[in-house]
Amino acid sequence: MKIKHIVGLLLITMLTFHACESMDDNFREYLGEYNYSGKITNLRVYPGYERVVLAWDNPKDQKSKTIKIVYGPDSTEVAYDSMVDSVSVEGLVAGTGYEFIVYTLDDKNNISVPVSVTAFPISSSFVETLTSPSLVIEVQNNEQVISLIGLSNVLMRFAGKIDYAIAGPNDFFTEGEIDITDEVISTDPNTGLIVYNTINNLSIPVTDLGYELLPPGEYTFTYTVAVWPIIGNQISIDQVDLTNDVTIDVQPIIINITSLGGVVSDQYNKTGGEGIDKLVDGNINSKYLAGARTTWMMFKTNDPAIVTRYSLTSANDARERDPKNWTLQASNDGVNWTVLDQRQDIAFPIRFQTQTFEIEGNDTLYQYYKLDVTENAGSSIFQLAEWTLFGPKLLSPM
Repeated sequence: MKIKHIVGLLLITMLTFHACESMDDNFREYLGEYNYSGKITNLRVYPGYERVVLAWDNPKDQKSKTIKIVYGPDSTEVAYDSMVDSVSVEGLVAGTGYEFIVYTLDDKNNISVPVSVTAFPISSSFVETLTSPSLVIEVQNNEQVISLIGLSNVLMRFAGKIDYAIAGPNDFFTEGEIDITDEVISTDPNTGLIVYNTINNLSIPVTDLGYELLPPGEYTFTYTVAVWPIIGNQISIDQVDLTNDVTIDVQPIIINITSLGGVVSDQYNKTGGEGIDKLVDGNINSKYLAGARTTWMMFKTNDPAIVTRYSLTSANDARERDPKNWTLQASNDGVNWTVLDQRQDIAFPIRFQTQTFEIEGNDTLYQYYKLDVTENAGSSIFQLAEWTLFGPKLLSPM
């Protein structure tokens, strides 16, 4: 019995040694012949319109020969016959995320360990949710401007180009392109890196389009704005165009005629620190003061103007010095006057208070305007901080 046990143990030991030796041989063979292609690293994705661009770093092994990408719910396969390190995958029309799996293959078509990333291309349905910037006509610094509001937001960034067409009364038509790409994309002078600047709103003077102004009337503005959509905090590498058209009833541009310059004078030829020049200096903290209850003040414009409103601003102290009753008159020779407006029993209860008065029905050009104060609020002294004339901006004479 003992001899039989010894022989059995010897057989088991020999078989075990042979099996281990065989496994070791298989492991050595695997290492020697089945060292598969290396995997890519640093997989990046850049969303575009109905496409994505994938980029990665290829392995440095010598076995990797080609690239294969598998993506989408149908496991679409795309093969590349070289070790490309970036590709554009087109035709991604679904408004959902796509998983992309990237492999390398050796010359025996053995695949590497996969590397994957999920990407969200910009779909047409997403673009349809973007809101075109709104357009308004404004007046800034006596200039008529076209303002585009909402060029950039959390879903898009303005790319710098606007195509426009404007149609208006009397067969008015103009079209063109506004290109401020150099303001949107710039280079940091210190680092040399490209900098993208976000522009939310843009005001374009009508003079930049080659026109002094758009006369009153109904205009149709058709405009196309180039933007980069933003999805998942990633900005698209592709621009898309947002087109809109609006109809606007352009009103007369009411400007500060006094600020255009002219000559101011008064009944008493008052000069000095509280002289007549202080009445039209644009500073409510200065004032014109006359040693009488009544006085007239006259402003001669550099060019004839139509005045449709005016404002008066009370001065710093003594409300009893404020104007109470007056007439506003106009002339083209400084001799013959036409009454444009008349006011009585006007009070200025607050210091530095500006009150504006509309002139009804005036459409005549005048060069002389006279404010004739016939009574103040009760003092023997008259004072006024500012007198400002307003009216429509006019086309320069041909």
